[in-house]
Amino acid sequence: MSRTSETSSRISPALSPEQVARLEPFGRRESIARGTVLFDEGDRDIDFFVVLSGEIEIRHSSGDGMRHVVTQGPMQFLGDPSTLSGRAAVVQACAIEDAEVLRIPPDRFHSIIVEDSELSDLFLRTFLERRSALIAGGYGAARVIGSRFSPDTHRIRSFLTRNNQPHTFIDVEKDEGAGALLETLGVRVDETPIVVCGQGKVARNPEDARLARYLGFDRINEEEVCDVVVVGAGPAGLAASVYASSEGLSVMAIDSSSPGGQAATSSKIENYLGFPTGISGHELAQRATTQAEKFGTRMANPLQAAALEPDGETYTIRLEDGRRVRGRAVVIATGARYQRLEVDEIDRYENCGVYYGATAMEAELCRDCEVVVVGGGNSAGQGAVHLSRLASKVHILVRRDGLAETMSRYLIRRIEETPNIELHTRSEITRLFGENGRLSAVEYRDSGRGETVRLEAPWVFLFLGAMPCTGWLRGTVTLDGKGFVRTGPELSPEELSARPGYRPTLFESSLPRVYAVGDVRSGSVKRVASAVGEGSIVVQFIHRALGGE
Repeated sequence: MSRTSETSSRISPALSPEQVARLEPFGRRESIARGTVLFDEGDRDIDFFVVLSGEIEIRHSSGDGMRHVVTQGPMQFLGDPSTLSGRAAVVQACAIEDAEVLRIPPDRFHSIIVEDSELSDLFLRTFLERRSALIAGGYGAARVIGSRFSPDTHRIRSFLTRNNQPHTFIDVEKDEGAGALLETLGVRVDETPIVVCGQGKVARNPEDARLARYLGFDRINEEEVCDVVVVGAGPAGLAASVYASSEGLSVMAIDSSSPGGQAATSSKIENYLGFPTGISGHELAQRATTQAEKFGTRMANPLQAAALEPDGETYTIRLEDGRRVRGRAVVIATGARYQRLEVDEIDRYENCGVYYGATAMEAELCRDCEVVVVGGGNSAGQGAVHLSRLASKVHILVRRDGLAETMSRYLIRRIEETPNIELHTRSEITRLFGENGRLSAVEYRDSGRGETVRLEAPWVFLFLGAMPCTGWLRGTVTLDGKGFVRTGPELSPEELSARPGYRPTLFESSLPRVYAVGDVRSGSVKRVASAVGEGSIVVQFIHRALGGE
């Protein structure tokens, strides 16, 4: 079988008559006339369709109209991850001849996903393959037009990439025809970046929240009281969401950015159990998100928590935009973020030469250039190895005498064996150089040699010590001296004196039914596997608490 036919079979599998018969009770048959659009780009909560006869073409909008993606015929089905999540569809489905379909509404389709293991596996596997194929093929309902050197262009592309949204990028400084396209849209170069959504809808430098609303990410119900509100969708929060929703609890998970947390920026995680060849943090996050949605978790982002407010037998998460999310129990999984480099004018170069993650998008920018990686932890090591495949040279700067105390041995060996990676110990950046907002070089102090060195490296990746994302919790739950949430046995009698008789369980905070897991918890092990473990374990304590035990 050729590679093309293998790909086709993965994204367009055929159902057996017996499988279709199992689906029949969940939907209704409909005759569809040629030219009928079953769903369009941007539509939300779309139905699931099985093609019984005729053909349905999947299309997406491009600069010169609708572009063919694939055709689905008899016994094949329509859908991708947005069918499961209720988010905006990224393609259009149109009948190119008279057809008959089996239409299944979202709530009944979700019942199939939960109840029928065989069909669930088939649908979810195909959905993930389809989304990957759309991204790899350059398809996408969103087109980003801007400069690769623009911080806002990078922010928009990064937001779409982290949320697994297919999109195309047109570089105004490199791509032929970019000027003509901007002229057609009535946009000046100095007004970029812009995002063209669907068939010609132009958004000038949209904030992440605006993009999220269009794409259907921001979906909360202020009137609903969930069993569990999970704040943070990194590995710990995603694990808590999967296990809680799979055990029948209603779960709302919110995140200030996108699923995956810091782990999503890891180019390759090689020591996570069950993945001997490694897995990228982005892929792990997307698979976990789909898994959580499979069991009924509702995801919403980017939503920034502003305060935690006890409200009788429930808790309210007040968001920065004034809206509220309520739950009977709360899981704090907001994790930690990398510290900024204490260097003058660093803000001028953030997302334009200075980055806090080394994904494939950033790596491509560094092709044939020298780059600097600052930090001695596993994330820094993974980033350095990943960047070395495209960069001409990677300089790792650490303050310590080496990497042994902070990095896994397998990564140290990988670094030692990579000829274009150079380690600079007892070194730290002291100055940045650049013109017109673009980084061109860095200066660092080598304390071991007692000298200052300048590197002509226009790309810097920072993986410094983590700071907990707990500003919104101050004055509500007990934090340690560094701002991490204290839980369980770590809480002293004095810290619990306001609640006589209260004995918090393992991950429970100073407030009953408010738990902290993952990197945000005081004393936690800063590893993906331990975060997932904590997120899964905490669910048993939530069950007991909500059950009155």
